[in-house]
Amino acid sequence: MRGAVVAVLIVLAVLALSGQGIGILKYTPVSVVSDWTQKHVILPQSESINAMINVSRDPRYWQQRWSRYAVMAARLALQGAAGLNRRAGGRDWSISLATGTAGPQNTYPAKFTFDVTAAPSCTADFVVTGINVAGSATQANIVGLNNLYNGSCTGTVPAFMFAYNVGPGAVYASVVMSLDGKKLAFTENNGASTYFHVLTYGTTGTNGTDAAHPVVPGAAGGNNAVDTKVLLPEGTTTAPFVDYTNDIAYLTTYDSGVTTGTVRKITGVFRGTPTQVTTSGWPIASSTPLSTPVRDSVSQRLFFRNSAGQVRYVDTAAATGAIAAPFFTLTSGADGPARPPIVDSTNGMIYAYSSGGSGAGTYCVVGQANINLDSTSWVTVNVGSVTALTAFTPDLNNAYYAGNLANAYLYAVGNDGTSSLRPTLYRIGFGTGWRLNSTRESAHLHLTATGGGTGGASTSPLTEFYNPTLAKDFLFVGITDHCSTGVTGGCARSLDITNGLPASANTVILGATGGTSGITVDNISAQPGAASVYYLTLGLNGTGYNLVKATQAGLL
Repeated sequence: MRGAVVAVLIVLAVLALSGQGIGILKYTPVSVVSDWTQKHVILPQSESINAMINVSRDPRYWQQRWSRYAVMAARLALQGAAGLNRRAGGRDWSISLATGTAGPQNTYPAKFTFDVTAAPSCTADFVVTGINVAGSATQANIVGLNNLYNGSCTGTVPAFMFAYNVGPGAVYASVVMSLDGKKLAFTENNGASTYFHVLTYGTTGTNGTDAAHPVVPGAAGGNNAVDTKVLLPEGTTTAPFVDYTNDIAYLTTYDSGVTTGTVRKITGVFRGTPTQVTTSGWPIASSTPLSTPVRDSVSQRLFFRNSAGQVRYVDTAAATGAIAAPFFTLTSGADGPARPPIVDSTNGMIYAYSSGGSGAGTYCVVGQANINLDSTSWVTVNVGSVTALTAFTPDLNNAYYAGNLANAYLYAVGNDGTSSLRPTLYRIGFGTGWRLNSTRESAHLHLTATGGGTGGASTSPLTEFYNPTLAKDFLFVGITDHCSTGVTGGCARSLDITNGLPASANTVILGATGGTSGITVDNISAQPGAASVYYLTLGLNGTGYNLVKATQAGLL
């Protein structure tokens, strides 16, 4: 029943959007934003009509539906494609960020696709990333590129849309786009204070030629860009989470070396004047530094990890802002930088990960709790030994996103439980009511050729992607070191999880010195070079830190 409803909705949407079959309808492009938030607030299908009504009010629900299902029904029908464009393994392009670095492993490039029901656009589709370096006359700290697709786009591939020096701070956290792709929300950090920016990038004049030759946004730089800033007092700021419906951004700030933090709320982000809320309990003080927040549109709660190994939340619908009393404990004691949880708005579940606290905890764990963080709902699963290596976000398979409980699994990277701490992929199933099983399956997959101990390899967040033209489900992951006997350093690779945990790692890998940031996936397309993944390299490779695009098929 669920599949039939989805199919009917997609067919009707395609007819409406393309103007075919219904003469009075006007074609309207369907734009999709792919950024870090799409991996942290998820809205899978469900048999529950009430659940689907609730999540359908969230713009991210439709973004995810078009990305996962309607691309196949619309774009491939319009293109007459028989399958995904394939090419030999390799990068399509790698662009220097000059002297800048990629930022933390849990940052993601942001990708805007102008119309998922049409052929990918060389002019209107673009990718954006911040750069982890102080801006200057010779160094951009945020860039955008279009003309992305090798074999389809002419001229310089890619081309810089803009390269801006937005201030003396570093832009190392993920960028968030407006739904129409015209504005960007991000934070700039300089160690003493920070700025929240909303940038309308320029379309006329001079907008910079590359990361080493930027301009400032606005008239002073010879362009029509508009950069609105909100000064924040603490020196480190996370990526913003934007509530599109209410036009509000939430973020957290803290000072380096300080054991406290702050939750902040900014209104009028994309449709008004960005203004920090300083009444009714906002900003909210925290006794520990906090991760980037993630908002659940159904409960209206703002969830985050803290450095004490807990998941907490703020009720954004409450009259007065405050951190609520309930909590979900993943591990005892501090466990280093806190990473944002995954919020499943459809099923009312929270997923989080902990490396175990560098000795404070017992195991490296992945955990689940319900949306209320009730202690009776807590599940923690051992996925290796306690480690000081940074722990990152798990992901779920296509069956989970499709609402197929019997075949749903969570995939998480832990380690092999030995002193080598070899990065290892595990799979965990679900029981009644989407409750995570308390133990992982015995089968596992080593992601590196060797371990390396406490100074050894770690991975990027996992990125799941279902390719309907191949009827295959993939995980993309970056690895920092010891990738294989052939690639002894870092790399990016894919894993085919269609039929479960693979018996061996894919031998098609791309070298990436120091590993990769989070990996962003954009299109399904038969157009050459258009079905792509984007990531940032984390280590110097002779030409600086790079933004990389690879065709998905080049990693399959």
